Amino acid sequence: MTSSPVFKDLVLIGGGHSHALVLRQWAMDPMPGVRITLISPQVLTPYSGMLPGLIAGHYRFEQTHIDLVKLSLWANIRFLQEKVTGIDPEAKILKLENYPDIEFDVVSIDIGSTPDLRIEGAAEFTTPVKPISEFYCRWQLIQEQAHQQQIKSLAVIGGGAGSIEVILAMAYKLKSSDLSLNYHLVTAADKILPNYNRIVRHRVIKQLQRYQIIVHTSSRVEKVSQGSIHCQKLQLINADEIIWCTQASGSSWLKQSPLECTDTGFIKVRQTLQALHHEHIFAAGDIAEMLENPKPKAGVYAVRQAPILFHNLKAILLDQPLRGYKPQDDFLSLLALGKKTAAGSKYFLGFYGDWVWHWKDSIDRKFMAQFQQLPELSMLKQTAVNPKLIAEDEKTEQHEPAKRCAGCGGKIGASLLQQVLDEVLGNNAYSPKDAVQINQKNEIIFQSVDAIKSPFLDAWLFGRITVNHALSDLYAMNLAPGSVQLLITLPYAGQTIQKRQVKLLIQGVASQLEKLQCRLLGGHTSEAGELSIGIVANGTASEQTFHKHGLKPGDRLVLSKPLGTGVILAAAMQNQCEGKTYNAALESMLKANNQAARLLSKLNVKSCTDVTGFGLAGHLQELCMASCCAAKVQLNNIPLLSGAEMLADQNIKSSLYSQNRTMIADLKLDKNINSKAKFDLLFDPQTSGGLLAGIPAETYKKLDNNFHQSFYTIGEVCQPDELHAWIEII
Repeated sequence: MTSSPVFKDLVLIGGGHSHALVLRQWAMDPMPGVRITLISPQVLTPYSGMLPGLIAGHYRFEQTHIDLVKLSLWANIRFLQEKVTGIDPEAKILKLENYPDIEFDVVSIDIGSTPDLRIEGAAEFTTPVKPISEFYCRWQLIQEQAHQQQIKSLAVIGGGAGSIEVILAMAYKLKSSDLSLNYHLVTAADKILPNYNRIVRHRVIKQLQRYQIIVHTSSRVEKVSQGSIHCQKLQLINADEIIWCTQASGSSWLKQSPLECTDTGFIKVRQTLQALHHEHIFAAGDIAEMLENPKPKAGVYAVRQAPILFHNLKAILLDQPLRGYKPQDDFLSLLALGKKTAAGSKYFLGFYGDWVWHWKDSIDRKFMAQFQQLPELSMLKQTAVNPKLIAEDEKTEQHEPAKRCAGCGGKIGASLLQQVLDEVLGNNAYSPKDAVQINQKNEIIFQSVDAIKSPFLDAWLFGRITVNHALSDLYAMNLAPGSVQLLITLPYAGQTIQKRQVKLLIQGVASQLEKLQCRLLGGHTSEAGELSIGIVANGTASEQTFHKHGLKPGDRLVLSKPLGTGVILAAAMQNQCEGKTYNAALESMLKANNQAARLLSKLNVKSCTDVTGFGLAGHLQELCMASCCAAKVQLNNIPLLSGAEMLADQNIKSSLYSQNRTMIADLKLDKNINSKAKFDLLFDPQTSGGLLAGIPAETYKKLDNNFHQSFYTIGEVCQPDELHAWIEII
């Protein structure tokens, strides 16, 4: 999926403001030869400047969040929805929570800050404002409880700008529903907004008074218990809901890492945004602590750091001079004050009014428009890789993919393959053989073969999905997978990158095979323009096998998975797919068909197939023709993945759609049914699709909720002479 060979890995940890801007700029001005990976536990990353407006109801959730999946698909980078748990700066390895180790050449960290909940009871009895996604869910519950009069008082701990904006937004939203609550703002400082000028502070105090918010200054919190805030000098403040919006700290994995951090866990960085003592590690945004010119944590600095970070990441990869980041001494600060009004300051100036809010709104919307209105990227005219990215011992090799050897010269080297197999499968796993024995104990061995090219930049994910896709042929016959062999085709890259790629791929394949109790026997490799896997799968029959023939009139047609992976993957390639829609497709493709096959095997099923490239209509026609029967399908009963019908309504189609549609020449249709977008999805090719089977009528009557939670009933089998076509859609 890349147009030039890869020689270096750049990994961005976190989807903060700096990284979002760097990704956008990199997509517009890429560096051939560098693969970028973005790692974030969240698919949607919030723009903090719009949080008060989100709480107050001025914005919808999607208006205030950057869709990292959509951004990554547009920028053609690998996105991993994962949490980093550790870093080895010397080995250049990242530890992830639910994913194999990731190797890097250069890494940048922009993960923001986390709540500092070390005060007794804070973790148990308060709601931190960060992460915003979790806080926003809690805010929905708070509103419900307030409407049901289960909450009488609410407190926010903290006296900075963020605390002010949060409590005023909450008070505005709740008071607009005529709810009478007591509000408390608790701060250890002698006054609120100590770093703001007198004009702004005066306006904010007036607004707090207008919303009848009680301000507790010089009230350092010593302990929190259920419904109570215990301050110094035995002061006690009662509140049914307590929001924690005070000083934050760095992530725990950074505190435990070899990186030099502050006592609160922020990474110490130089003017170049490089970590101390580690040239290849960068940090930006709130997680970075500037040593030479320290500044308070504010989003404006993250935005201003992005161009410097973008330049320096490219420069370090090419061994070129880096630039220093010089933060401005002061910046425009605009505070939202609940209703659509705001106060602002810069230097000694202060201003206030509805016009200030509209000014702030314009700035915020302009920032977000960069990620919500992504421009179409032109094809790269120049794909030549800068020689500085290539390792010295590889510079004499032929690096133009079109000029690389084909035939038996077009595969990866034995030493690289041996290293990978030993690392993934254990020492001595690499044992070359010309053939492997698969027939054991005189069992009858069934064999299938399948191959797909990768629509993903994540090789580990691709390996897992390909296993599910290939083994579905066996599950569709009620066979037990026993072993597989692979044909791996890798895009040409530098040896280090190629090793990382094939290692992740085999790790993905091996992990999924292990879950499905199937052995990896061996395989073969080759080089080509795109990543692909071919799988020869061997299975045995322990019970009655399913076949394509065997449908009987009266059988009920059932399907184990929703449709839509084809249109969703097509939309992703066209930058028309939302992150949540894309992730729904991934979740479906990662679900194997072993459980569905096991359930069908207990139900006297004779006819079954898996729904893959020919689409539901194509594979159903195969069953009907083999069984000399017809099928009546209820279009409204066809299950669809979230977002698939909307994409089909936009006339987005997989490239295989037209062939699938013409293959089904004779369909009997109700009036106007073929004008519905849902109809098109009957011909949508499915990657790792579900099982389609016929359940005998008498058996179907006895099925319980367990079955109906696993399968969708989509129609029934008819006598062939009742119709003039194999399939009728009603």
